[in-house]
Amino acid sequence: MNLQEQNWTNLFGNYTLEDTAWYGTWTLYSLSQEVINSFQCVRSFRTNEDKTLIFHKNNYIYSDGSTEEKSWQLEKQTCNQPDGLVHSSIPSMRALSFSEGASAWLSKTLEPEKKFGVELFFLYNHWRTSVAIIYAENHETERITHIREHLGSFTVEPPGSEVKEIDGQWIGKKQYMAPDLKISDTEPIPELILDPTKAINKTVFLPDGVVVNTPENLEIGQEFQIVAGRFVSPTTFKRLTAKYNVFGNFELLVSEVFHRQFENK
Repeated sequence: MNLQEQNWTNLFGNYTLEDTAWYGTWTLYSLSQEVINSFQCVRSFRTNEDKTLIFHKNNYIYSDGSTEEKSWQLEKQTCNQPDGLVHSSIPSMRALSFSEGASAWLSKTLEPEKKFGVELFFLYNHWRTSVAIIYAENHETERITHIREHLGSFTVEPPGSEVKEIDGQWIGKKQYMAPDLKISDTEPIPELILDPTKAINKTVFLPDGVVVNTPENLEIGQEFQIVAGRFVSPTTFKRLTAKYNVFGNFELLVSEVFHRQFENK
């Protein structure tokens, strides 16, 4: 299977002729963690028989009771490109996916006086969490959107608490995906550090064990990385990092998975 085919399969291979629907609560935060807005949305996907066409629909339910629907069709022949999936909603962005649901939708290039964004996805059982970091035209952080989705139905289960400290030993593994979709071999990580940028980025702790490390503003001529992770269980932490070079071009997507170690007695 070539790299383009593998990326398409990683993104859409589990979808069928029937709708697969993710029922989510979207909470928009400022960089200082003030809630800007919150609403519900159902993102649903289905395919044709040979999985060469994806039907994507979003149904938004806003706090004032109003609703909105948006829908797209993604044709494999035109949307599945050597540098990732092109979604018709924002053609300047690309969707990339490792196996096991670690995916990203990200801007290819930081351009003058244009918005810039990255959405990082984490899958665990019937839950999918994503974090979208959006920068305004002046490249200052506009908002951080935490999307908490459950497969098949809305849930009454409240989000978990913030996690600012870790106990014990955490050992991980990581893989890299290049802009040409090539994925590296797995490498070991000896420990978990919640701020891998060493205070270069601002660290934001959100409910449900979400940790975001993001630059407050972006500059062409200075490399940067945007990081988000989640404690998907008490013993597992998943993290994605989108790295950009000094020209503002996407350079690398890093997937990390950490597990807490327990001593044998």
